[in-house]
Amino acid sequence: MINNTRDISILQQPLDDYLSKDLSLGELEVLESQTSLPKFDDETAFELGCFIRAEARKMFPDKCITIDISLPSRHCLFRCTSINGSSLDNTKWVERKQNTVFRFNHSTFFIRQKKGDIPMEQRFFISAEEYAFHGGAVPLFVDNVSSPIACLTISGLKQEQDHFLATTALLHFKKLL
Repeated sequence: MINNTRDISILQQPLDDYLSKDLSLGELEVLESQTSLPKFDDETAFELGCFIRAEARKMFPDKCITIDISLPSRHCLFRCTSINGSSLDNTKWVERKQNTVFRFNHSTFFIRQKKGDIPMEQRFFISAEEYAFHGGAVPLFVDNVSSPIACLTISGLKQEQDHFLATTALLHFKKLL
């Protein structure tokens, strides 16, 4: 995680502007560094999950979105859906996205941009059955800790929307702490 306070003013941009902008790896890394929380425990995970569910229901009222917050041990602190309609497929996406975050210490969207057009098996020597390079999973950092203490995963939207929901909701939630 880098120590850069430059604001990537995504929160002020309409969703379509954010989704159409190609963010560089540097910009994505700065964005990830801005999501570091001052504290994190089971209660924080629950409050964050409920906050994201409420935001998801406002932003995407007709979409079933899975929200998961898990530790590196894969102990789940929070999991729910925004509305009815989830399936085992959502769970598998969450697991594969988490594997990517905990292996690389970056968001799945960051790693997708980093890999470029090279298949993940060739670029990183890993299996697509175990890892997913689609946006929506972001590492949760605590201030002054260099490794992720948890992973926030969103699944059920287009990958850019999953990533947007995860990062913007996390940035908004951080202001409430």
